[in-house]
Amino acid sequence: MTIDPRLLERRRTVAEENAYRSIGRLLRFLAVLLLAGGAFWLAMSPWLSVTRVRTAGIVSSSAHAALAEHGVVAGTPMVLLPIAEVESALEADPWVVEADVRRDWPNEVVVRVVERVPVIWVQSAEGWTWRAIDGVPVPGPDGPDETSPRLIATGLVEAELDDSLLVEGAAEFVLSLPGPLREGLALHMEEGGELWAEIEGYGVRLGRPVEMEAKALSLGALLREDIPDGSTLILVAPTNPAVEMPDDAEDGGETSEIEGVEEAQDG
Repeated sequence: MTIDPRLLERRRTVAEENAYRSIGRLLRFLAVLLLAGGAFWLAMSPWLSVTRVRTAGIVSSSAHAALAEHGVVAGTPMVLLPIAEVESALEADPWVVEADVRRDWPNEVVVRVVERVPVIWVQSAEGWTWRAIDGVPVPGPDGPDETSPRLIATGLVEAELDDSLLVEGAAEFVLSLPGPLREGLALHMEEGGELWAEIEGYGVRLGRPVEMEAKALSLGALLREDIPDGSTLILVAPTNPAVEMPDDAEDGGETSEIEGVEEAQDG
């Protein structure tokens, strides 16, 4: 049987076109493979690997150890850095409030840490803890020295302190006082959750742990007044403080309000 030459020519043309298409697909695949291999090599190369880790804010925490543990060190390819995991590990440290880790291409890592600053020692029924302004305990010595501000709340356990505003209020009060008044300051939690202290020979009734900055300012204003020794300064309402005179004072131990304290705070 004789095949029409035109049919043979058509078959040959189709076969050549299929071969060209196959070769084209193969070349495209090889090009993509070559590009992917080149990109992978470049990503793993020293040109895109960590050469420097810049840190800020690391003082007391173990942030440097955490960075090393998670591979944030010279030589690690930038694309392999587990940024979110590193930030979580840093913020798991009790010293750390907030951590930010970012790549600074092509080969640097920037780490910024905000650490807690211990403000006050707190004595609960379970012992002493060193706490920051947000009430979180941080590692430290076994107990305070004679110059450390402290809060005595031996009627509470640690869990109760963590769930209350008592520590934060006490810390706010301490931070709002002038430096000399902080040294050796002891705040006592009395029955009903009120705070009391003795400052410069005066008993100071602070009341509930609210408006503590305003109470510190009112205290400063009162201490500038001529108040008999042994008086009790009542700062439950910081804009309307009062003084309870001692029994042997000329006014017979009456309580008097002090005017002008609100103006002193504003000034």
